[in-house]
Amino acid sequence: MKKNVITIFALIFTVLNYGQDAKQLITEMMNTLGGKQNFYAKGNVSYDYEYINQTAKIHLKSKETYVFDKELSYAKYSEHSLLGDAGKVIEGFDGQNAWVSINGILSTDEKANDIARFLRKTNYYWFAMFFKLLDEGVHHELMGSKKVNGQDYHLIKMTFGNNIGDVKDTYVLYINKATKLVDQFLFTVEGFGIKEPSLMTFEYETIDGIKIATKRKYIEANWNGEIIGKQYTTTNWTNIKFKTDIDTSIFMKQ
Repeated sequence: MKKNVITIFALIFTVLNYGQDAKQLITEMMNTLGGKQNFYAKGNVSYDYEYINQTAKIHLKSKETYVFDKELSYAKYSEHSLLGDAGKVIEGFDGQNAWVSINGILSTDEKANDIARFLRKTNYYWFAMFFKLLDEGVHHELMGSKKVNGQDYHLIKMTFGNNIGDVKDTYVLYINKATKLVDQFLFTVEGFGIKEPSLMTFEYETIDGIKIATKRKYIEANWNGEIIGKQYTTTNWTNIKFKTDIDTSIFMKQ
């Protein structure tokens, strides 16, 4: 009986230690990027966004604007193939509800509003993601180490608790042991029913003291990180500007 109790405590200690090690690695990564406090102190950001998925024939091009407090999100599109030739499209998220207007008229179409909610929440998350990895409700598991293309990585599995976000995606972060940066990660897109992972890789750019993964591409993969897809989807963020004057009324339904 005593031996079983000791074994149980050893297992609990190991699990807690692995979680703590993962959080320490993520903290070091955030500091290397420029610091969580420094990032959020900038208050807001605007940038040009372009997403190209040639396989699904999706092209999105917009001017994105976010306020970090309450995660407000707004976009004015010059291309929005998910809505066809809808016309002038504007999306917003006011901290609680998403909305979309087409040609100046607030849409009541359920599909259009669902797309708006997904894009407003997802686009904001992608931009701020590396500074949100220690948010309440995010679970971490250090999965060990792996060598990829001659480089050594820590692997951290990331999942979400109940009532955290709209869907329960799974991520596996590859943290470069030498640079302490995330070089790539595996992720699911449960919101579109995609339970198998894609592999995201990217290039960093330093803007106002913060490293941002501005050039991104992803492709279908397996959980071992091996590419199985044939066509990359690309996302580019350009003309990034922090701490600008923003009229917060733009996030309200128009």
